[in-house]
Amino acid sequence: MRVARKGRAATVLIAVTGASCGPPGNVETTVADSAGVAIVTNVGEPTVLRWTLDTVRIFGGEESGPATFHLAQPSLVDVDSQGRIYVLEPFEYRVTVFDSTGAPLGSMGRQGEGPGELEWAMSVSVRDDGRAYVHDGAGQIVELRMGDQAGTESAFNYAVILASLRHVEATSRGFLIWARRRINPTGPNVGHDDWVERLLSVTGRDTVELISGKSSHSTTAYYPRCSFTFSIRRPLAPQNRWSHWGDRVALTAWGGFRIDILDDHRLDTSVRWAGVGDRELTRSEAKALLEARGYLGPCDDDLDETLEKHGFHPRPQLVGELAVAPDGYVWAQLLTRDNAFRVLLLDPEGRIAGVLPDGFPMPLTFLPDGRPLIAVVDSLDIERIGVGRVVR
Repeated sequence: MRVARKGRAATVLIAVTGASCGPPGNVETTVADSAGVAIVTNVGEPTVLRWTLDTVRIFGGEESGPATFHLAQPSLVDVDSQGRIYVLEPFEYRVTVFDSTGAPLGSMGRQGEGPGELEWAMSVSVRDDGRAYVHDGAGQIVELRMGDQAGTESAFNYAVILASLRHVEATSRGFLIWARRRINPTGPNVGHDDWVERLLSVTGRDTVELISGKSSHSTTAYYPRCSFTFSIRRPLAPQNRWSHWGDRVALTAWGGFRIDILDDHRLDTSVRWAGVGDRELTRSEAKALLEARGYLGPCDDDLDETLEKHGFHPRPQLVGELAVAPDGYVWAQLLTRDNAFRVLLLDPEGRIAGVLPDGFPMPLTFLPDGRPLIAVVDSLDIERIGVGRVVR
């Protein structure tokens, strides 16, 4: 149930109970209305939830057969309402479907440039009816169905879909697309002011609605060492990351701590954590953080030189991957200065419900019964899918 918010603010004191055996923690939450969007501001330290995760099944990484995939990343894995697991293998040009036990059910797609064929597969998103949509190349979305090798293909030529991380989500209403657009296409220079990133709702081939937008935080510099002029994302600039279950989507694309929640292609809730990540970094702090993350500039350039040419985003992104659970909770990966992370839980209203212990894995997505799917990485960096069971 939504906290009353029309025309006034509400304050709720959240104390997590029952699921926690750790020290007590309280988060004070203020909910205010802004043009029909609930602005949820959390203040305080959350309770540590003493949950553990048992991995009951692992599949993938085989030398032959349908389970040969070796990458298990959020952009490459999705689940439908029947519990079928879809894994995109970009270099095999196919989507393989497994049941909830990891048993293979079949595959879709093949290499090529025609309908139902893949050339540069980036991510997969699945609707509840089992239709899989693969973002393939610049602006192409390929629809795949089990048993239908022909497939269909749709071209979105009005925007450049970002070729990084997860950037297309298929819902029952259509698509949500994170795209970029050149604001000044005839200008002499390509700089960070020439591009804007936009979240678009596509509910028909010609029905497009702007949800939000921001600067792309790109800059251009010449590197004589490798004889190239690079237009790159400014170091520490935020990237778009999102997840969905059904028509509920959680998105983060900003510095500091901010998570937007969309329902039915409408921005419904914007979550903040006051005081967390608000302070801007100094240059020495930015350099230390980039070094901790193993950042390499163009041509493996010297870090000081990269910062001199491109600057840096002063408020780094504190939210990494997101995972929306079937119960409406949002699991958020909190990034730290040493590139480690913890997992934070938001309840369906956007209030902080607690933080999980160090080392608790970030889910890729969930099965309909709430069991998380996680990436299990071996010593050879082969990623398999693990089916987990949360012990509370």
